[in-house]
Amino acid sequence: MARSLHMVERVVPADGRAAYLAQLARRREQAVAVQAHFWAFEHAGEAGRFVEFTEAPSDEVLAVACGFAEGPVNDRWTEVRIPA
Repeated sequence: MARSLHMVERVVPADGRAAYLAQLARRREQAVAVQAHFWAFEHAGEAGRFVEFTEAPSDEVLAVACGFAEGPVNDRWTEVRIPA
């Protein structure tokens, strides 16, 4: 089965940065608990502009890792199998 990816971009005000970073730590722990991966990147030229990636081995695991246990993640990407 192809791997699945969810991406989201967020803009975080300076006064919300500490709470946001704490939330990222919890999201990473949630992803690791179901054998998924979670990354966050901050834009090099725009402080407070983030992009988050959650990657999992299946749509079902992705839904759990993203906290959407009731159903599939609507905005998801599926791995492209590149021929050799």
